[in-house]
Amino acid sequence: MTSHSEALRVLVIGGRGFVGSHIVRALVARNIPAHVFGPQMTNDLLADIGGSFGDTIGSVEDRAAIVEAIKASGATAIVTTAAFGEGGKGLMQGGEADADRAMAINVDGLRHVLEAAQSTGVRRVITTGSSVVFGPAHTYEAKRVNEDAIKRPRTIYGLTKVLSEDLIQYYRDRHGMDASSIRLPIVLGPGLWYQGAASAISGVISNAASGVRHQVKFHDMRIDLMHVSDVARAIVEALGTNEPLDAIYHINGFTARLSEIAAAAAKLVPGYVVDQEVVPPANTFPLMDDARFRQRFAFTPKYDLDGLLQSQIGGAKS
Repeated sequence: MTSHSEALRVLVIGGRGFVGSHIVRALVARNIPAHVFGPQMTNDLLADIGGSFGDTIGSVEDRAAIVEAIKASGATAIVTTAAFGEGGKGLMQGGEADADRAMAINVDGLRHVLEAAQSTGVRRVITTGSSVVFGPAHTYEAKRVNEDAIKRPRTIYGLTKVLSEDLIQYYRDRHGMDASSIRLPIVLGPGLWYQGAASAISGVISNAASGVRHQVKFHDMRIDLMHVSDVARAIVEALGTNEPLDAIYHINGFTARLSEIAAAAAKLVPGYVVDQEVVPPANTFPLMDDARFRQRFAFTPKYDLDGLLQSQIGGAKS
């Protein structure tokens, strides 16, 4: 972390969500003042550290409320993870189920955040992007694509993330804002509550116990994955740098097939069996090249596949 972090005060929008709550924890652990903005959640993922951060209940649909939260927190930077998930259906399914709400939260909500930042003088804004901006994996020639690869979304959620990146570039170009979208792979770890590809993979891990036979329907293509605490650490590093950010970064932890995850879990827990029915994927995405971020921030993820399983399964066993 650079010396910039000494003056850093961060407004975390969506700070009670899966990824957002881990960003708040990473900030609190580093004694960086954090303020959470977002709706009330049925499951409070920050209940155990309540009182160690500021808190404002509100929606990204309310620009005035965001402005007030910025003023109340004295924020010098904002990170927003806000996204529409339609209950517990997940981000992809949520977008397909209600495109209007996905656009209102993911696109217009980000515009409100950027407008609020501009009007209050907050110069650095980071939003969590996604590999869903890309099209089907087979449409890309490179084994791994970098940040400059063409965007070809095939889902409403992917479209909202493309439009979000367009907003980021607009505010950079028009207002000179130090805004950035950090594209995430599939994220795993404690606190994952919504359905989707991540939950299917997480189920293989969370059900690991001797004598259990777990059944899962999932494809067996290679996919990019990352432990949520590594995501949080990467974003905090980007928040704290003295130098301007690029408009887009890829971050990644490791790459694996579900069959490899199942085999590693079974090795860690003798007597655990995973029956995988290989089915065609609903969507495919190219693997991401994260060299730009790793080189810029000298960043190395803490968790590979074995490390993630040890933290999830090993922790539960001990």
